[in-house]
Amino acid sequence: MTVSNVMLTKHLSDIDSRDWLRGITEICQNIGLGEFDQTLFRFLNEYLHVDHFAVFTYSEQAGAGHLFTRSIMPPEEAAGLAKDYVDEYHQRDPHFSHDLDKKKSHDGGAIHPSLNDEYDPDYRDHFFTQHDLIDKVSITHKTDDAYIYCNFYRIGESGRFTDEERRRFDNILPLITHLIAGHFKILRLQGEMNSAEAPTARSLVHSVISRKVEPFDKLTKRESEVCERILVGFTSTGISLDLDIAESSVNTYRRRAYEKLGIATQNELFSLCISALSIIRPGTQVNPLQTN
Repeated sequence: MTVSNVMLTKHLSDIDSRDWLRGITEICQNIGLGEFDQTLFRFLNEYLHVDHFAVFTYSEQAGAGHLFTRSIMPPEEAAGLAKDYVDEYHQRDPHFSHDLDKKKSHDGGAIHPSLNDEYDPDYRDHFFTQHDLIDKVSITHKTDDAYIYCNFYRIGESGRFTDEERRRFDNILPLITHLIAGHFKILRLQGEMNSAEAPTARSLVHSVISRKVEPFDKLTKRESEVCERILVGFTSTGISLDLDIAESSVNTYRRRAYEKLGIATQNELFSLCISALSIIRPGTQVNPLQTN
């Protein structure tokens, strides 16, 4: 699914702060969910006129990976570009995260490269000329064990990013990259729990819950049991059957647990578990997502 070019007619000066906040809220609500990347792209397309949006990952353990791509170009064309980038061309991109200082502990600023001067001719032809990509903004965000590399492009008929749009990029990209990083962390944990090594993942979750690691030390035994099963993918019905309690009781324990933890969603519960894991097992690694 692509986003209509009609959105490109919305002028930046027409942005209503309430609409902008609603857009950010919708993005936050979809962190860790399948709709996240489409929701984020819709926001970027409407308010910054982004036509093509590609996010990659890199770690020394797993190499380059592709998190997601959203674009107004045909899906097959966009997917082909992402695959080529991960397979070969990332090594020739002067702005990709693995060319940065690996000891860097903070985000790099937004990069506004010159497409004519900063890329070799083959790279420029394959990624820009053949697909009518005429302008780009990029930024790298460092997580605990990986880099997230975000690329925002304009396609020919839209024209280049204006100076005002570039200033807006500089202001908003720290927020956008942190939202993407949160989404990335949750997807990695979900992927580990759904893998063939799910019992290991469940034991990690159990070690957080059973050890009463903060903030899970606030929960009663039953609230902890419910949260543990939520984290490994049980539905309310499944928890009811597993614990031999009524489904209404499951909902009550979940509500009480979320209130004590100061959260409102399953995604926030995943985030708390990730943070707690980093405390009790700082060496625990979850492989970054590979090309999807």
